Amino acid sequence: MKYRAWCRPVASVLLSAFVVPYLAFAAEAPFQLKPGEFPPEGSAHYIAGELIALDHVNRTGVLRPDRTDAQRRGDWDLPHPFTLLPFGSLHYRGASAELRDIPIGTHLHGWFYQPPAEPKEPKDAKGKRAAAKTQVPRYERLGLEAAFSLAARLEDDFSYLAREQRAWRVDAVDLEKNTLTVTGLTAGKADAKATAFQLVPGTRVWKGRGFGELKDLAAGQSVFINLTYATLKGPGRCTDIWLDAESRAQATAQQVEVHRQNLRERGFAGWIDAVDNQQGIVTVTLFSAFDPKLKEMFRVTQTTNDTLIAATAEENLRTWDQINDRKRGTLLEAKEVPAASGSSGLQVKFKAELLIEGFRPKRIIRLWPSPWRIDDLPREERLYQ
Repeated sequence: MKYRAWCRPVASVLLSAFVVPYLAFAAEAPFQLKPGEFPPEGSAHYIAGELIALDHVNRTGVLRPDRTDAQRRGDWDLPHPFTLLPFGSLHYRGASAELRDIPIGTHLHGWFYQPPAEPKEPKDAKGKRAAAKTQVPRYERLGLEAAFSLAARLEDDFSYLAREQRAWRVDAVDLEKNTLTVTGLTAGKADAKATAFQLVPGTRVWKGRGFGELKDLAAGQSVFINLTYATLKGPGRCTDIWLDAESRAQATAQQVEVHRQNLRERGFAGWIDAVDNQQGIVTVTLFSAFDPKLKEMFRVTQTTNDTLIAATAEENLRTWDQINDRKRGTLLEAKEVPAASGSSGLQVKFKAELLIEGFRPKRIIRLWPSPWRIDDLPREERLYQ
């Protein structure tokens, strides 16, 4: 299959700049997730695309996957629904984020897994299969990779570039034709070919601690770019361009504070590793979706301030009614454990004032360290109505 003339530059963007090749996953069976265990690094399946729908309360969304030569042309642009795993993380502008933080139309890089195999249909006393529940499909047609519906990590182009130590070098700017020609640089090494992105009047330019203009773009600059319509409108259309290191640092710092506020209100998420019913001690490993500096919040100081608050949650990280269901505990230990995909590497133990039903191994829990005051959530976020 060949691209249309205007779509041919996509190969250089996706194959040399962003993509873990699809064919790498065809040689062996996909990794199967196990309850209560973090997957090994490198076991996920890469899919990139544009965020076209989201339900931030339930941590679900839909991507329009990038067009690639691995797809049949008839499968271009088919929706790819996804659900964020409990330990699944999002990154926006170089910092941890929630789905509510990411605008519709943002191009994302994602790493996905397949759901566990469904159990076989039960049979009745006569050996006949019981009637299956009728399910209304959300979409009539899905892409070839629809089976990879559990997202372990999603990040915008900014975050991807920062993590990969990559940037775009501006080669030419044509404001009459609304094109920006750039060459990718990874650790100082240039891509073999240049890429021409689209500019529009609404493209935001960030300069220093404020806004810039399209006319501030100049050859030789090293920039970060967030895209939309990637592969749908040639290599993509620029939504945001960061001209310098200061503007990028500002964007990351602002998102760090946005996510810290979310944690103060909703708590750190993790799953329970073990419960000592005799001693009332609960052991929890926190998920990785937060600023590592916040691990200091769980430091044991051997004072009366070594307390925390816990509330049970479901797979989508929603609590039932945290303001009333919360249970206090004494923080006994906080230690580093071997790192794994989705894990923060921080394991904490606390002695609960009361062991409740939700405090069971492999269940999800939310924790608030002692300096933070737990508060109520908007009604639509509570499971208990």
